[in-house]
Amino acid sequence: MSSPASSVKLLAGDTLQADRSEAQLMVDSAVPDDVDDPDMPSLTFRVLVLGIVFTCGLAFTNAYYWFRDNPIALGIPVVQLLSLPAGWLLAKFLPTHKFRFCGISWTMNPGPFTIKEHVLISVFANASTSTVYALEIVVVRRFWIGAPLSFGAGVLLSLTSQLLGYSFCGLFHRFLVEPSTMVWPSTLVDVSLFRTLQAAIKPVQQQNTNRIFWLVMLASFAWYFVPGWIFPTLTMLPILCFAAPNNIIANQLGDGYNGLGMLAVSLDWSTISSSYTGSPLATPWFAACNLFGGFAIMMWIITPIAYYSNAWDARSLPIYTSDLFTTNGSIYDVEMVLQNGRLDPAAYEAYGPMRMSVQFLIMYGLCFMGITCLISHVVLFHGTDLWRTACSVYQDVRYGIRGPAEGAYNQVPIYWYGVLFVGTLAMGLAGCQGYDLLPWYGFLLAIAIAVLLTLPVGLIEAVSNFQYGLGVITELIAGYIWPGEPTYNSSFKMFGYITMRQTLLLTRDQKLGRYMRLPPRNLFICQIAGTVVAALVQLGVAFWLMDSVPDICTPEGAPFTCRKGRLFYATMTIWGVLGPQRQFGGKYSALYWMFLAGLALPVPVWLLRRRFPRSFWRHINLPVAMTLVGYFPNMPTHNVAMFTLFCFIFNFVLLRYRHAWWHQYNFVLTAALDTGLAISGIIGYFALQSVNISWWGTQKHCPLSSLPID
Repeated sequence: MSSPASSVKLLAGDTLQADRSEAQLMVDSAVPDDVDDPDMPSLTFRVLVLGIVFTCGLAFTNAYYWFRDNPIALGIPVVQLLSLPAGWLLAKFLPTHKFRFCGISWTMNPGPFTIKEHVLISVFANASTSTVYALEIVVVRRFWIGAPLSFGAGVLLSLTSQLLGYSFCGLFHRFLVEPSTMVWPSTLVDVSLFRTLQAAIKPVQQQNTNRIFWLVMLASFAWYFVPGWIFPTLTMLPILCFAAPNNIIANQLGDGYNGLGMLAVSLDWSTISSSYTGSPLATPWFAACNLFGGFAIMMWIITPIAYYSNAWDARSLPIYTSDLFTTNGSIYDVEMVLQNGRLDPAAYEAYGPMRMSVQFLIMYGLCFMGITCLISHVVLFHGTDLWRTACSVYQDVRYGIRGPAEGAYNQVPIYWYGVLFVGTLAMGLAGCQGYDLLPWYGFLLAIAIAVLLTLPVGLIEAVSNFQYGLGVITELIAGYIWPGEPTYNSSFKMFGYITMRQTLLLTRDQKLGRYMRLPPRNLFICQIAGTVVAALVQLGVAFWLMDSVPDICTPEGAPFTCRKGRLFYATMTIWGVLGPQRQFGGKYSALYWMFLAGLALPVPVWLLRRRFPRSFWRHINLPVAMTLVGYFPNMPTHNVAMFTLFCFIFNFVLLRYRHAWWHQYNFVLTAALDTGLAISGIIGYFALQSVNISWWGTQKHCPLSSLPID
């Protein structure tokens, strides 16, 4: 059996360049050619119990941390590791008595805990590894723009956008799941980890792995109380601010929250492994290099040059903030230009235009560039491969040694997807019309865009493990169609982009189920159930926090400052309230040239790679380098350097020079660190929220970073 290393090595290059034989070799190295057992228990009572438990746990944790300064996201590795011993315990202690219900015989305990149960539990919980997009709309409507939405409205929006993705999975299953050329590389890491955990390895080795997990988890749990409450300065040690606390330039360059994060160090795992970047231990080194290179060029070269040279009168505003400003530098009060949640043109003319920080403008310029750069990159580097892949869909072998034998399981009938689509379509139309979220024709247009985007974006992700964010496209379209309608803009993005993203997430799980020989109908049931449970829990946590935490989503409510929510509010204002005509049609119109620049940017890299095929240029991937662009200026800037440092240590040094150790412990370590951190943060909130600690280690050390230099 192969190790997870084989899958990570697969990701350590530009996988879109792999031809079909190379892609098949990667699958062969991770997915063993063993014989499937169709009679092996899969969808059992144990799966339902543990699936609900882990889905609720992850949904609660990820929604809870979404509101905090350093949001983290517990992922599937935690479920993969913890559900295995939990399944063993249930197999040992649950009664084996058989029950009959409506003529169907079932039992709580069908025997030993199986690998198919293990995978289905993880698929069940995977719906809770990210927060539902509707949560952002609920938060912004609650605190900033428009009338608050009820819990029922939030549930309706969440289920509609999430479940629409399932109905599209049926439409694209033939193209993105069945062909062997559709590898979905990230699933190979999961396959390796599942089989490693389930394999009959030496007892001592298994004991050592388990011991390391629990020791590291306890250490992570205990340590987070230090940077989380006792010594918060350890979350960001701004060396430049310590060296020159009264120098505004040093503050702006050195602060990781309101500045550029130069020489800012962190000893807090929630910063090193945040929800923005994911775990550095689970990220290929080549990807981290591209991410850091793109970040450094944007944040440490372009931004200071633009700011200190006073581009767009930048020096009159802070260097790094998602706040919006008036022409005189005061905070832009959106309520002054709104009437009944919509733009009032007369009020806008009286109040004046809106200004953004220079980093915010650079972010949007690079987002424009990234869209066309992605298209140009794919055409230049991978056009032939993608065309060959698309053409091979109809002639490819769909049921081979890497999937279940043809006829072994009943496939999901197409009418299941059809019924789901009709039901969610009706829910979406009812929600949009009942809560005035989007005109009916806008809802249908958004669905059409999601359908059009899914296949090309899915083809790229299926062979490269890379999905480029195209949310700006939907924001731009909605901004031109409905200027002055922020709610319409955010709803259009949810149904046009988030639905596509959800479709590809679920398609990935279906490919994982194919590799693991899962019954398709059981997989479908777990996906649906997990999505419903996750949506209900996450929205419940959001409403609980919004009602119980004082000053939440404000600087005074730290650490519950809603950094992600504030960025969403800003983008909702830019694209929805003012619209692209007003915001980018005048002073900032030069940013539209970035669309053209993006088309040209990959050309020199392509030429250099062809001229020097064995040089470092073969590792340069411009779309990957721009992956984090859309998170700024919301994301703490010191995260990326620390993330890259830890990725270098584990996925370059240890992978290369201590391969056996890395193989046994790397994925265990990241799951243990994330689990201990999450539990510590939740317990600390309940136990220490009334404890007020005040000393040097709890103070802010860059007091001038949020001020303009002029």
